[in-house]
Amino acid sequence: MTMSKEDPSTKMLRSGFGNQVRSDNSTNPAYGFGSQHRDAYLKLYLSQEQSKAMNGNNSQGPVYKTFGGLGPQPDSRYISQPASGFGTSTRQTKDSRVGYPGPGAYTQEGSIGPMVESKRETLPRPVFGTATRDQQSKVWLDDELMKTYNGRGSPGPCTYTTGGGLGKMPDSKYPSQPAWRQGTSERFRHKEDKDMPGVGAYTMNVNAIGKQMQSSKQTLPSAKIGTSDRDAAKKVFISKEHEKASFGLFSPGPVTGVSVNSFGNQTSSAKKTNPSWGFGTGKRDKGNGGESPGPGTYWA
Repeated sequence: MTMSKEDPSTKMLRSGFGNQVRSDNSTNPAYGFGSQHRDAYLKLYLSQEQSKAMNGNNSQGPVYKTFGGLGPQPDSRYISQPASGFGTSTRQTKDSRVGYPGPGAYTQEGSIGPMVESKRETLPRPVFGTATRDQQSKVWLDDELMKTYNGRGSPGPCTYTTGGGLGKMPDSKYPSQPAWRQGTSERFRHKEDKDMPGVGAYTMNVNAIGKQMQSSKQTLPSAKIGTSDRDAAKKVFISKEHEKASFGLFSPGPVTGVSVNSFGNQTSSAKKTNPSWGFGTGKRDKGNGGESPGPGTYWA
């Protein structure tokens, strides 16, 4: 026979009153005070006899509001009688007779001149001409009349304009001869012409001393003042004889050495770091009885 292992937390004692959390215990019915007000309780329907005994409790009492018999009736049992009222539309500001002319307002068009109505035909009428007399004399009528004007349109003596034989010929019968003229383009139109200096435009600014810009000339070495300090200059190695003169200059003196502790981690690789023990950082073990309640923890 095997024993099932129960969780110790389920053995806690519970009260028999109130809601039961365990499913094997049934919660008994409980009574409480109602939260409804008295007016709502009085309107609760219980039976027909009880409603007869409370007849009139829900009526409004001697506070009836009576409506007048004139005007709109709010009660649907009464019909509102028709009534006349003042209109709310605006008055007519424009004269209604504008579209309908009265006596003497009709416009009678004359029968002379252009007719506006399509039912009437506009008769032809003579007008004064705007042409000049010279233009009128040139109007062609017939061949016999034009013979009388023979020579009137021809120019007289010394009125001819003869063109020169040089230059462009306006008459198509004469060809224009080739000619030469001054050009209108700007100077130094090409880029290579702009970069070519003329006489006296050369700048001789090449010095023989210093850095030479032309590759055909060699830049000579030059000496300059150093920027290092004296302490750095003393540490420059020149020869072993010079090194002997500064022997012990950069060695630490008394009380200038840094003593290293022999305990703990050794920074020098020549010394070995010994093993050490320290406190653990892991959490404590709760044990087997961590979930079991102790004395005084039962809730009864």
